[in-house]
Amino acid sequence: MVSLKEMARLDAERAPPAWLSPLLETKFFEPCPEHPAIRSTRNSGCNFFCTQCAGAHALCSGCLAADHAGHQIIQIRKSSSHCAVKVAEIEHLLSVSQVQTYLINGELAVFLDKRTILGQGKPGAARCEECDRGLQDMDCLFCSLGCK
Repeated sequence: MVSLKEMARLDAERAPPAWLSPLLETKFFEPCPEHPAIRSTRNSGCNFFCTQCAGAHALCSGCLAADHAGHQIIQIRKSSSHCAVKVAEIEHLLSVSQVQTYLINGELAVFLDKRTILGQGKPGAARCEECDRGLQDMDCLFCSLGCK
């Protein structure tokens, strides 16, 4: 019989959707070159991603209205200076099983990329299998979508 950890490893090894790599390569929260009139603040700017177009660039609210009506859009949020996405927004598009979730503004979210570890990091029995970051949840294998 296959263990839960082994099933999670097999799930992580499945081919990811074509849009995942561009999502992870995209720089978010920068001013939009197409819509400079849309003022960006510290927490706004280009913070959307279209999974159907899957270009490696972030979109602003002006881009969405102009070219992406009816497309599957993911909104990126910032937490502790790192990009995250709500689990509820992405779980029907991509398996987030075995990825450490965090409570951000009252909702479960996952980070897009691994976060740097300052010093030795926090001690913990659970470690990310990709980057060795300490994890809060013993059932998780990865700290972020990028590590999965």
